[in-house]
Amino acid sequence: MSTSYLDFYGLQEDPFRLTPDPAYYYPSSEHANALMSLEYVMNNREGFCLLTGEPGTGKTTLLRIFINTWQEQAEIALIMTPRLRPEEFLQAILEDLGVIYPLSGNKNDMIKEFRDFLLEHAGQGRRVAIVVDEAQQLPDDTLEELRLLSNLETEKEKLLQIILVGQPELVDKLSSAPFRQLNQRISVRASLSHLSSQATADYLATRLHRAGARAATLFDPTASQEIYRSSNGVPRLINLIASRSLMVGFLEGKPVVQQRQAALAAKEVVQQERQQSRQNSAVTFQSWWLIAAGLVALLVVLLVMFWRG
Repeated sequence: MSTSYLDFYGLQEDPFRLTPDPAYYYPSSEHANALMSLEYVMNNREGFCLLTGEPGTGKTTLLRIFINTWQEQAEIALIMTPRLRPEEFLQAILEDLGVIYPLSGNKNDMIKEFRDFLLEHAGQGRRVAIVVDEAQQLPDDTLEELRLLSNLETEKEKLLQIILVGQPELVDKLSSAPFRQLNQRISVRASLSHLSSQATADYLATRLHRAGARAATLFDPTASQEIYRSSNGVPRLINLIASRSLMVGFLEGKPVVQQRQAALAAKEVVQQERQQSRQNSAVTFQSWWLIAAGLVALLVVLLVMFWRG
């Protein structure tokens, strides 16, 4: 956004950027409870923790705050590309933690080195944690690998804390029969949902204040309510609509955004979201079509080979 836009509203920086900046963390009751849950897992050396929430509800921001808090007291492996085979997953963990393992890639040797690493850090009073973002994408056999890694413990305590972060479908996956044992080991669970109308207004005011706004609020109650209604309380959508609302207000010379500007901004954001959703659906359909075409072609080749044989 232009400098004149920020100056017009007395802002030092854009308060509604989509990047997960801990400086703009808004501690709603659910977010505060979720952060306390993560703290509890580390302080009490619990095994598994599950944090779930719809896209855009603030999971990544919470992770940033959690990691920033514990990075001096613990070794944390953050896995953000979970679609890995078990061996690849274990290797990614060891590399992120700086564990030196045999070049042969022998799994038993890697686990032995990992256990030694865990015991060494436990002796020093340091925690070791694995955080998996977008964990609903974990392959089934990799989830089972995580369960086996949780067996690394002494008679008195867990050597490893494992935090799974994902969308609500992760709960359904873990509740299925194949993952009954893993699900039973999850001792701490937290979830994030959409903000309420009042929380949305507080969220807007909090971010504006931290961006240096001189006015108590730049959104009148009707604008705040419009943003809540259009976003359904999803923080990512709140940011998008609020940012566009300020831009519309700036262009119209409004020192305080009203319902009209917020409605215009919301309409544009919703249209863009729908268009993006359609594009994603088209890409997914095309991908499945190509896979299906490839399988048909392979079947034809096999049939031809069979008849010629």
